[in-house]
Amino acid sequence: MRKVVYRIEDGMDRQEVLCTTYQMRNFYAQLRDGFFSTLDVMNYIQHFQIALKWCAPGNHVLDVCCGRGLMLPLLRYHQKEIGSYTGVDIEPKNATWLRKRVTDGKEIEPEEYYPFPVRFVEANVAEMAEKVGTVFDTLIYTSAIEHMHLEDGRASLRECRQLAHSGSVMVLTCPNTPEDQDGYDTRYRAHVYEWKRSELLHELESAGWKMVTEWGLTIGKKELMAAAKRLGLTKMIERVARFVPPQFYLPVFAPMFTRESSEIGMLCRAV
Repeated sequence: MRKVVYRIEDGMDRQEVLCTTYQMRNFYAQLRDGFFSTLDVMNYIQHFQIALKWCAPGNHVLDVCCGRGLMLPLLRYHQKEIGSYTGVDIEPKNATWLRKRVTDGKEIEPEEYYPFPVRFVEANVAEMAEKVGTVFDTLIYTSAIEHMHLEDGRASLRECRQLAHSGSVMVLTCPNTPEDQDGYDTRYRAHVYEWKRSELLHELESAGWKMVTEWGLTIGKKELMAAAKRLGLTKMIERVARFVPPQFYLPVFAPMFTRESSEIGMLCRAV
């Protein structure tokens, strides 16, 4: 039986781990404190984009591996008229949004604070469909599939499809792993298996999802300049880089260079 751990420690075999419960850093707190990285800005941008573009009024929203509920402040301010929000996570301690404001930890009553119904379901997302028990218009699966074993990641995509109707959309984001790299040879201790793009596309199709579009989320400086040179955009990038810190311009330019990006997003539609 695979284990649930906080993160991968020295001596652990990733193939014996079901998932890690290590959470994405709270980018609201990082930005508020003035101590943030490119990843914090990237994560703010991707969540803001999802709230604005793919969570329409009336939509019932499923947040897969919701953790501390980083989607909720953006939905609360920018998509107040969604039909409902359901968060699923294997670790109930992560779901602090049930009692505290995500941005600053202030105590709340969720029924009064959120302008739409919210619900938390404790479940392994690789076998969540029966527990969740309904279907959704928008499924959010951000920076999480890499935190679980390959087989459980596969199962989670099928479970997501069971919780969608034909035409539902899923926004999936994850590392962009080189095709010749072992997926268990990960960049971070929090990751169990980092999918190759080709693997992910194959499993999405097998699970009943069609990839509609994809984009880069963040990119390294070296990779950005090399890609910009090929397109004759070097002067433009250099001009922006002269006045804008890399924490901001790297995730802003990444959507132009999906294949060269270290993290990618995919918009998928249930078929």
